[in-house]
Formats: sequence, C-alpha cells, structure tokens
Amino acid sequence: MIPTLKIAEDRGMVVPAGRKVHSDYVPIDRVRLACRDRMAVGDVERAMQRRMAAAPGQPWPCPIGHWDGVQFVIVDGRHEYVAALMLGYSHVLVAWIGDQR
Repeated sequence: MIPTLKIAEDRGMVVPAGRKVHSDYVPIDRVRLACRDRMAVGDVERAMQRRMAAAPGQPWPCPIGHWDGVQFVIVDGRHEYVAALMLGYSHVLVAWIGDQR
C-alpha cells in the first residue's frame, strides 16, 4: 500500500540538467543558516504546526541548501529549521543539488 502524501508549497528549487537532487537527515547541530535576517513569529509558528502535523516524519518540501565541509548551509527553509530546533528534533531533513551523474 502506498502511503498518502501531504502536499505543501513548492520551494522553487531549480535543478540544472544532468544533476541529481539528494536528500538526507542531517544532525541539527551541523546546520547553519545562510540568511540571518529577522523572522516573523507567525511564520515560525506555521512551520511548527506543519512539523507537528507531519510527525513522526518530516514535511516535504524540506529546507534546501548546500554543504560547506561537514556543515549544511540552509539557503531556503530557515523557518522550518528553527521550528525543528524549537521542537527538539535531533535531525532535520534537507535537500541539495549534487554533482553530475
């Protein structure tokens, strides 16, 4: 039986031809944010509600970014990361564009 998918908003990640999108769970303490601008409390609250509704899984689309050594840099999805941090998650699901096939 195929599990029901929950559809969420699209993050708008553009994948160049010939590249692969990878996703994995990353320890929450190995993540940093590319954008540290102020966040609206309501946006973080909505992200928390979305995470709680998806529990025990994690919502898709997930935060996207890139690797910088052993740290994952979130470029889009910082509200979801902060929500996961506030809810006590040990890992966060992330996605990135990998090398060519």
